[in-house]
Amino acid sequence: MITVKWETAAGESGETQLSGDDKWTFGRTGGAEEPTVGIDHPLISRSAVVIRDAGPGPVVFRGQRDNGVKVAVISLIGSTAWLEEGTAHNLSAEENRVQLSLDDEVLVTADVDFDDRGSVVERQQAE
Repeated sequence: MITVKWETAAGESGETQLSGDDKWTFGRTGGAEEPTVGIDHPLISRSAVVIRDAGPGPVVFRGQRDNGVKVAVISLIGSTAWLEEGTAHNLSAEENRVQLSLDDEVLVTADVDFDDRGSVVERQQAE
């Protein structure tokens, strides 16, 4: 089970449990598929940030167009990995915070908690 705890710049917060093919999304509202956490801002893409299960832990995908927006994966010790448009990053117990910011204002922060379950191959072999 994956738990995503999020907070927006507007002070909204929540917690979502993910399993199987579930995903957590942050993006602009008004599309065919509403995001888990929505924002009404023209510079934010509809699927700006997506978090879903993949192997030993979750993966974060940046669907956000540039538009001056930055997406970061932050470690427990404070180091930062910047995600480029259209790229994904595996989260770990040490790197489990995702932030999206525009003009140096953090619009959303998501903290991801999960149990390390081994790789997909390791789990298949265990079955």
